[in-house]
Amino acid sequence: MNTIAAAYQPREPSTAPRDVSSGECCFHCGLPVPASARFGIRFDGTLRPLCCVGCEAVARTIVDAGLDQFYRQRTGTSPSQQQHETTGRERMQADLDTLFNVKSVSANYVSAPDAAHHTADLYIDGITCAACVWLAESALQRIPGVDAASVNQITHRATVRWQAGTTDLGALRAALRCVGLDAQPASAPARFAARRAQRRRALIELGVALLGMMQVMMFTVPLYFFAAEEVSNEARLLMGWAGLVLTLPVLLISARTFFVGAWRDLRIRHVGMDGPITLAIVLTFASSTLSLLGGGGDLYFDSISMFVFLLLAARYLESSARESSLQWIERLTDAAPAMATRIDGYPNVHGHALIAASELQVGDTIRIATGEAVAADGCIVEGASDFDESLITGESQPVLRNVADTLAGGSLNLGAPVLMRVTGIGEATTLAHLRRLTEQALAARPRFAEVADGFSRWIAPLTLLLAGAAALIWWGIDPARSLGIAAAVLAVTCPCALALAAPTAHALAITRLAREGMLITRAGTLEKMASATDIVFDKTGTLTQGDLTVAAVQVLGPNESDEIIAIAVALEAGSLHPVARALRQLNSDEAQPTLVPVASRLSLEYGAGVAGTINGVQYRLGTRRYVESLVAHALPAGTAMEATLFLGSARQWLAAIVLSDALKVDATKCVNGLCASGLTAHILSGDRRDRVAHIADAVGINQDTVRAEQTPSQKLAYARAIQISSRSVIAVGDGVNDAPLLGAADVSIAMGIGADLTRLTADAVLLSPRLAPLVTARNLARQMQRVIRQNFAWAIVYNAIAVPLAVTGQITPAWAAIGMALSSLAVVTNSLRLNWRSGHVWKS
Repeated sequence: MNTIAAAYQPREPSTAPRDVSSGECCFHCGLPVPASARFGIRFDGTLRPLCCVGCEAVARTIVDAGLDQFYRQRTGTSPSQQQHETTGRERMQADLDTLFNVKSVSANYVSAPDAAHHTADLYIDGITCAACVWLAESALQRIPGVDAASVNQITHRATVRWQAGTTDLGALRAALRCVGLDAQPASAPARFAARRAQRRRALIELGVALLGMMQVMMFTVPLYFFAAEEVSNEARLLMGWAGLVLTLPVLLISARTFFVGAWRDLRIRHVGMDGPITLAIVLTFASSTLSLLGGGGDLYFDSISMFVFLLLAARYLESSARESSLQWIERLTDAAPAMATRIDGYPNVHGHALIAASELQVGDTIRIATGEAVAADGCIVEGASDFDESLITGESQPVLRNVADTLAGGSLNLGAPVLMRVTGIGEATTLAHLRRLTEQALAARPRFAEVADGFSRWIAPLTLLLAGAAALIWWGIDPARSLGIAAAVLAVTCPCALALAAPTAHALAITRLAREGMLITRAGTLEKMASATDIVFDKTGTLTQGDLTVAAVQVLGPNESDEIIAIAVALEAGSLHPVARALRQLNSDEAQPTLVPVASRLSLEYGAGVAGTINGVQYRLGTRRYVESLVAHALPAGTAMEATLFLGSARQWLAAIVLSDALKVDATKCVNGLCASGLTAHILSGDRRDRVAHIADAVGINQDTVRAEQTPSQKLAYARAIQISSRSVIAVGDGVNDAPLLGAADVSIAMGIGADLTRLTADAVLLSPRLAPLVTARNLARQMQRVIRQNFAWAIVYNAIAVPLAVTGQITPAWAAIGMALSSLAVVTNSLRLNWRSGHVWKS
């Protein structure tokens, strides 16, 4: 605690004028709290005021790290100490650097994937474009010991990996501050506070620009509608000076974000997108002011206000699109409740204790009341109820959960209270896993985004060179016009359109699909899905319900039917396959379930069956061919040929087991929708030919593209044969035996209820049993590609037309500024159509 106390020595309250404060002092730094501030933190049951977002982030970090005692033991600084302090902002940043390097605090934000490396996630404030992303990555990668650093333009989240012992969080933050960016560990309080402040600042800047534009237009519009001789020189001068005065707040408040970005780039000798924008604004304002002082010439004060407003509007729309992506992540973060009711001593005692959800441990028993959200992952041990799992699966209909059923944290209890045993907490929960996968997908940069980033990085310096060349040329032709033409060239180019549009469209698509019940886990998945030609389905658990039931058991040997089921259950012990679940369910449904023996030396042959030894006897359960190789003689006459499974031991057939499985309710509609989008549908199944053929007919798949009794290697060979003919494959499956197929497919999609291996090899996961999100994803992926191509085409055509016109003096700085702003606004708005046109894109 002494280390923390040494790092934090808050100043005594300042003697700043009280008319700018609320009369309260900041709980963290001791400075007066502005009357407009809305920051605070609850400490010892009391809401304590804070002066700014920085102090709020620091205070929340201290409290969340369990270091509350610091605020009880701290002492003020002496006057001599205060004389040597830096500014309040610098002091706060130094405090944070020291705090985050305290081992007990940094452990909350830094992870160690292996003994030699550390990783951390940072939330970066100040990113406005692709150039800022490049700048942040470059600053982090230059730090000695940093192996990799990637920044996501949509989430503003940086992931940094460094060699253990070479650097720390404080050094990472300091490196970003050197290039004009601020960073906090990506904890929820820091993210929310920074984004709230950023959004408020953006609204203020946008509002001032709008008001300024409207007021300036009131004075300048008459000049456009009246001939020069109809307006006296005095009136013209009055309107001009009014336009200058009204433009000043727009420059000082709204355009400040461009000036700050340009100054940051200039300090580090980097050319970003804010540079040309700032230079265009300054040159246009200077040209108009000189014309006003000279008593003649063109005035462009209205154009400056409109230019700033439209650019800020484009950025605000892009920010709103990013917010919709982040809101999904926040829902996953905040879905679980903060408190939980633990049942101490269960099942012998039912003592109730209300505790923080963060204090739960695996093995605890908790009570989930009616209307309460589940605080962690677990398994019901008492009671039954309907649960709303829409946040996780996208399914709006409640599902019934009974004893032994699993519950995911964040699910909402809609019925009677139940008791649940905790099986997963913290980062080991389903919600945390979904959040990580979503962030991973948003952080990935698809190919089109990489191209756009590379192009936009060069366009800013090229614009400056072109403007300088145009100014020099026109200085020799008409010196009076050279400044205005240089401003027009700077204003007319559209450097941010490409950089904003592609990431915005990609993020909107990923987050909307997550809400629909399909999670994209890898970069490039939507691109490949849009261009795919074939889709390959597994049958059981994919096109069918996967909820197999045992329809009949035909005894072929000396064992009774209950003994046969017990042997089969023993062989399938620990398996997640639908067959294993059906066998276990049949045994548990019996009035007196048979005691299941223990099988040893279990071995699984994908697509064939499972073998094991029970009480010294070797058994096989699986396909007829697989079991027949052990029994070594033909099936007895009269065996039910519709059987799905066979059980046998050495030289003896024991049973034929008939399983039934219903078709999913939306399977036919899904297949029809995918085929209508241009895909050729296939079925590859290990089941019998007649059953697979029946399913293919039911969903409308041509028998020529159906294969039954397929082993995993045969499924793999079939998919590769399609790819050899220059076609691309989407594979959808749910079983372990689908893993080779999913690994080889161009796009692999696993059912969320399937085996863990398929989830690990999949590019996307269907979180619910529904197939409708497949059609949504295909249509959305194609729409996204069209939108991005339109954005590229528009940006290229616009610049190809507008830049030559500006260089040759055919358009004024006013129209150049309006054209550039409208171009950026058009590209971002076009990307947002992915969200607005829900009736055309999302509905399958």
